[in-house]
Amino acid sequence: MLAFLDRSAARLLLAVVIAALALHVYGNRRIVAEDFALGAENFHGHEDWNGTRFTASSPKEIAALLRELPAASSTPRPATVLWLGNSQLHAVNQFKAGDHLAPYWLRKDWPCPDCLLPLGVSLPNASLQEFLVLYHAASTRVAIDAVIVAAVFDDLREDGLRPELDALLTEELRQRLQASEVGRGILERTAQASGATRSAENVGLEGFVQKTFEDRLTAGLGAVWPLWEKRPELRAHLLTDLYYLRNHALGIKATSVRPMIAPRLERNMRALEALLSDCRARGIPVVVYIAPIRHDLPLPYDAREYSAWKTRLQTLVHEHHARLLNLESLVPPQYWGTQQGDQIDFMHFQGSGHRLVAEALNPVLRRMLSGQR
Repeated sequence: MLAFLDRSAARLLLAVVIAALALHVYGNRRIVAEDFALGAENFHGHEDWNGTRFTASSPKEIAALLRELPAASSTPRPATVLWLGNSQLHAVNQFKAGDHLAPYWLRKDWPCPDCLLPLGVSLPNASLQEFLVLYHAASTRVAIDAVIVAAVFDDLREDGLRPELDALLTEELRQRLQASEVGRGILERTAQASGATRSAENVGLEGFVQKTFEDRLTAGLGAVWPLWEKRPELRAHLLTDLYYLRNHALGIKATSVRPMIAPRLERNMRALEALLSDCRARGIPVVVYIAPIRHDLPLPYDAREYSAWKTRLQTLVHEHHARLLNLESLVPPQYWGTQQGDQIDFMHFQGSGHRLVAEALNPVLRRMLSGQR
């Protein structure tokens, strides 16, 4: 019996030592969850105008940006354009002095820059389901005059909402999402997700003393134990390592052609349809653009799937009286990142590419905001 207890104690002690070492290693690493896939050549930027920020690229930044915007009823106000994108919208490859993000150039080149507010709202690998939620989150806070959607084929692999977006799910936003089948599905899958944070779990305790106690306990632990406060970052460390381990084990490279995941594609396309439908009902013009991708190398897409998706996208956008721009070949090879062995960046371009995107959208947006199509 004593020998069994000794072995059990030894196993427990070994587990504690391994856990402590893991916490030490992860606790001393600095990984920003939003940046781990950007690569060393890419600069994560943001833009402001006259000291006021108008781009955001993380759930926390987006929530802060929306809080600081003037209310929808405010007058006078600039024409507000919600620009939804993935990391291509907030990253500059090989950044140099004078480079800016596309929303900046859209505003800078506008006849009256102070009369336009291009809200650049982006998330790494953002899904169209997340775009739908971000659209509703913004439209409950500010009057939107037009919407720009960057459509990226590879991001159709993403599904559901990242846990960090829970902070945006206000009661008003939940009610709006509940009004559609697509929105209800997103909320149901989010509620079922096992990665819910403590704060999200506490939402169900609203109005009870227990919620105040648990929120204070969580905040207090964070104040005295840094690792508790750094839980989201530790989670990012772990997921990053698992991501690279999976890719190494399966031989997945940036150039690997992987088939699309059909159920995820369908959920994302239905989310885009819901966004377009809501905008049409509210009289908000929309321009969807197929995001630039480098073409000096074979695309990491199944050619037939990619072609079929572009055709479907064109039909969907046309049915909802929106505009579709195909900008996939807009950025020339010299404006993309350097090739380092198997490390090839198909998504992020240099500052000149951002200006090209803004120039392509500028005339279309002017016609839309003037009531022309």
